[in-house]
Amino acid sequence: MNKINTAIIIINHNNESSIVKLIDSINTYESLDDKKIIFIQNTQSKFITKYFQNFDNIILIQNRRIKGFSENVNHAINYAKEKFNPEYFLLLNPDIELRNEMLPTFISFYNRNDNIGIIAPKLFNDDGTIQYSCRRFYSIRYIILRMFRLNFLFGEGIEKKILMKDFSHNKISDVDWVTGACMFFSNSFIDKVGLFDDKNYFLYFEDQDICLRSWKKNLRVIYNPEISCIHSNPRRGSSLILSMHNIFQLKSAFNIFRKFNYNLKR
Repeated sequence: MNKINTAIIIINHNNESSIVKLIDSINTYESLDDKKIIFIQNTQSKFITKYFQNFDNIILIQNRRIKGFSENVNHAINYAKEKFNPEYFLLLNPDIELRNEMLPTFISFYNRNDNIGIIAPKLFNDDGTIQYSCRRFYSIRYIILRMFRLNFLFGEGIEKKILMKDFSHNKISDVDWVTGACMFFSNSFIDKVGLFDDKNYFLYFEDQDICLRSWKKNLRVIYNPEISCIHSNPRRGSSLILSMHNIFQLKSAFNIFRKFNYNLKR
């Protein structure tokens, strides 16, 4: 077994141009000498197959069927554990673009502090505005408000609190949860907390779930704005138009509340 320091996991469905930006940014800011990128392609793509022929440090796994996000992440984690037994994992969305070197800072923070579970960076939208990627755990009331766009009835107070718009996004802080667009965690974290829940979530809420399980194992979830990324983030799951995305979101919302007895708290 050729042991590596970090396995970088990317799950892709239909992205193409953003993949080039992501891989370019990784190669620009990160040293990949003792790291591997495990890239799972969820759909058929001639572009992706051809593009990755140029890279020796990227392992392309082509799915024969479409799988949910958690199932894909778990496949990549198990593959990495079997082949390389990495010390750390970095999970990146295919529409992420790094803006600075990430891994040395996160690894150092992990090693200097006790009881760390997950670390996430500060995220920006394409237009340079802040993306509210660290959040408080959802309430049932917020789910209803968000899905059906009822802010005009209840005001902005509930959403402002959940999205932590009342919080300084310029300091390192313990937070309830961070979005799965970019997550850093250790191999030992997975051993303690378990894999992502692929039974209850096909898409959406798997990030909130694993952060909640982290806290319940007394492992902290950290927002670290010393590192930042750009994340192109269309909100497909919160549209009023009926689609598979908001069906997945409603189902996952029901499952997480049922799983944790309708009380999402640390």
